Amino acid sequence: MKSRLAAAAAGLALALTTAAAVAQDFPREGVKGAELNAVFRPKGITFEAPADQPVVLMDSRYVYGGDALAGARGDVVLLQQGGHPCQYAMVFDRPAVDFAFNRSRLVAGPSGVTHPVWTATAMDADGHALGSVGEAEIRSYTDVPAQRFTLSGPGIVRIVFWGDDKGFDGFCNVVTDTADVTY
Repeated sequence: MKSRLAAAAAGLALALTTAAAVAQDFPREGVKGAELNAVFRPKGITFEAPADQPVVLMDSRYVYGGDALAGARGDVVLLQQGGHPCQYAMVFDRPAVDFAFNRSRLVAGPSGVTHPVWTATAMDADGHALGSVGEAEIRSYTDVPAQRFTLSGPGIVRIVFWGDDKGFDGFCNVVTDTADVTY
């Protein structure tokens, strides 16, 4: 399993996932905490999140029985568990010029699909915001296509993801399946 996780982490600079097969050996509960950071450290990326609201790398086929999400480049998604509101940071060892990512495709079941209000803010080394993107809460009875977002620097050292499911939506923060970092 470790080599499959390493392959998924190595792909973050290009994508959170490059093939659906990478997710096949993930534990059903996903990978989080120190294990998640150990996987991404070789790529110079660390996740910071409250212990009770962990960031989790998961096989989307285990999220709501596989009926809620679809990835752009496979089955691996990055999501945050916990209550509302929630926040985590993706921290880079070296400054990035651009950071682009997809909010995953949302698959509507018989009762529809929801996704929380969220923002992603690029920060420089001094803690100044360089730019922000986000979406309002989504409630739909039909599938919602994936959406691509880009944050530009230069000098991005941290991306802060904030979300609020207001105690209703199925996720506390944005669900991503693809991330591209340009240094």
